Amino acid sequence: MSKPEKSTLRLVAARAGVSPATASRTLNGNSSVDKELARRVFAAAQELGYQFSGPSKGKNSITFIAPAIASTYFSYTVTGVIEEAREAGYHVNLMLSGSDPEQELDCLRSARGPDTAGIILAPVSRRDPRQAAPELAGLPIVITGPRHIADGLVHVHLNNEEAAYLSTRYLLRLGRRRIAFVIYYWADQIFSYQDFIADYSASDHGCFTAYDRYSGYCRALEEAGLVADPALLAFGGFSYDSGYSCARKLLASGADFDAVIVPNDRCGVGFLNLLQEQGFRVPGQVSLVCLNGDLISKIVSPTLTSISSSDYEIGRRSAQQLLRLIRGEPAQDVQIDAKLSIESSTQYIV
Repeated sequence: MSKPEKSTLRLVAARAGVSPATASRTLNGNSSVDKELARRVFAAAQELGYQFSGPSKGKNSITFIAPAIASTYFSYTVTGVIEEAREAGYHVNLMLSGSDPEQELDCLRSARGPDTAGIILAPVSRRDPRQAAPELAGLPIVITGPRHIADGLVHVHLNNEEAAYLSTRYLLRLGRRRIAFVIYYWADQIFSYQDFIADYSASDHGCFTAYDRYSGYCRALEEAGLVADPALLAFGGFSYDSGYSCARKLLASGADFDAVIVPNDRCGVGFLNLLQEQGFRVPGQVSLVCLNGDLISKIVSPTLTSISSSDYEIGRRSAQQLLRLIRGEPAQDVQIDAKLSIESSTQYIV
């Protein structure tokens, strides 16, 4: 005799003739579901022996811990989380770490409320949240942003190594050979090449997106017979002011560069403005690529070549995987492909 199929939410939804989202909203006590549909869902769950916590336990919220929401990256990410969660009958509580590892720890320790079903964490440190906050024991957790914080956790992320590899390879094909690269951290971390390369060599690269991006940058250079030049590395962040400051420091150092790769379009606009103020032609003398670009990259002149934003999709997919964990279903890491959007900041003009 064959083993009976394990009951899942999808089977319940199929038996009731509704979507999995409607079944999830019903079983989590969402009153917006049509009464007849709800009756069918509960009947199907009972017939199939599907175990669910039910509304009586009140587990109807998801906590999203992010460094900030002023950044378009996280404003779009949280929008994806909220919309996906709402479809499944959950609301989202937002907590901000302020890009501070200690504040992030405080968020983790207070994230578990009586109605908390799971957590999505966009970390600024490399620590395992389960070890840092034992209060979270048994609570489903999804990591968004880094590729790997700890074994046993689900991660949803952009393919950051490929993003930097594609960007660097494209610049090399334009004939650029002195490509500067801005290295960044959400929290203040490392600001010298010696400290960076020591940590980069010793660390799990998946802890920080900057390390995966640096790996992609180096891979493309090596394929072209080049090596990364420490004089072309700048240490900054994601803001306009950071890009402006990094451009100033590179120029003041006397480094000779004909292209630059920056973390995002805000940083890119800061870098661009300093170059233009100093009389450099972009892209005539310096080509510029952003590793995350959205509206800002399209409204400046020249428009900025960027890795297309996947922030909303990352948020949506993070929520999907967390909801699977909450329902007791298998969940898996999700990697979003990088796509280069070519604009006028990288044309080569003699």
